[in-house]
Amino acid sequence: MSRVITRKSKVTIIVLGSILVIGILILVVNNPMQTSQKGKELKEGMGITEGKTEEIKKVNINKADIETLIKLPGIGPVKAKAIIDYRENIGKFESLNEITKVKGIGKKTMEKLEPYLEIIGDSAEVKSSLSSEGEKAITSKININTASLNELTLLPGIGEKKAQAIIKYREEMGNFKTKDEIKNVKGIGNSIYKKIKSKIEVK
Repeated sequence: MSRVITRKSKVTIIVLGSILVIGILILVVNNPMQTSQKGKELKEGMGITEGKTEEIKKVNINKADIETLIKLPGIGPVKAKAIIDYRENIGKFESLNEITKVKGIGKKTMEKLEPYLEIIGDSAEVKSSLSSEGEKAITSKININTASLNELTLLPGIGEKKAQAIIKYREEMGNFKTKDEIKNVKGIGNSIYKKIKSKIEVK
């Protein structure tokens, strides 16, 4: 009788031991998944989600606001403001590489940014790094006294705002008498004038 009990006890111990081992294995297997899930939840709470790369993917550098720019890799509040200042003072970016002219942004930062940036919805769209098509668009000089808004935005560094400012100046002050008079237009300084002087004329 005692032998039978002993055998039953052994079987019970083996069964219980097996269940315990299986239970431990399940915990070990599931734990990394739980940790991963917790990590994902923590990242989401911090705003670092897997979908974030989708949110900031292909940002239009000529239209993005400061909050959007801050989300880009390597760009904090200071550099984001520098990008916006560049756009306002120099004009819209004609190519993605031009962003390296912004103070504090070098080639390394540019390499990080490149996958997330694009230039669309403005005059720069037709002029990616002096493409042949963009060059053709301004082969014949643009008469700044008669040019339309769209024609003016073909000029390097001239976006819609500056084109509107040129037209407004014409309407208020009369036609430009000389090419360099365009520097009197708000937002157009020497740096922009150097870019456009060979592409404009007055008639």
